[in-house]
Amino acid sequence: MIKVDIGDEALYSYLSNQLSTFLPDGIAFENDDTRRAFSQALERAEKCFSHVALPGFSDDQGNAYLSHLHTDQYAMFLYFFMNSLWKQSNNTVICSKVMTLNRMLHGFFLSFKCALPEIFCLQHPLGTVLGNACYSDYLVVLQNVTVNTGVSDDGSLCPVLGKGLFLGAGSKIIGTEPIGDRCSLGVNAVVYNQRVEDDSIVISREGGIDIVKRKKPDCQAQVFFRDKII
Repeated sequence: MIKVDIGDEALYSYLSNQLSTFLPDGIAFENDDTRRAFSQALERAEKCFSHVALPGFSDDQGNAYLSHLHTDQYAMFLYFFMNSLWKQSNNTVICSKVMTLNRMLHGFFLSFKCALPEIFCLQHPLGTVLGNACYSDYLVVLQNVTVNTGVSDDGSLCPVLGKGLFLGAGSKIIGTEPIGDRCSLGVNAVVYNQRVEDDSIVISREGGIDIVKRKKPDCQAQVFFRDKII
């Protein structure tokens, strides 16, 4: 199990107290459903964090580690919690409260219904809005990123985003066209209804973007993860 800096029980109480303080509507948080979702969220965080190569996501022994004061980790944990709760009980009231708490604390919007991959990494995602697209593992998201919610002709979620996607500060993906594997969007790069092939770098320029093939052996997302992204 992931090591929590203040302990599992203290973290559960911490979340409960935050909800009652910031959103004092009298709705009880602590029950069997939230207990189960909390345990599932810790399991999901352990799996995710164990793949992240950044300092702070593991302890000196290499075990997954969660600090309640590490804002990126806590934002990720709140997502795992609200998504787990929604999938097991459809408790939209508590899920909405946790989603709002995440938005208040981190300036980050992500629905509890959004299916983020098992392995991803947020890096100071202030101002970021992630829609209900189709995401893949080894996703990296920085600040002021936008991904829209789209639906294809057959009713499936889109855009389809490949594994190893790096979304740099201010980058945006708008529309329904897919983004390939191991792609990187640079600062303020905006992809609007345009397909991006595997191993591409999208560079912002005046009046649009340039899409070029990566020359380095590893994609930008590789820096953030222990596993080889292939």
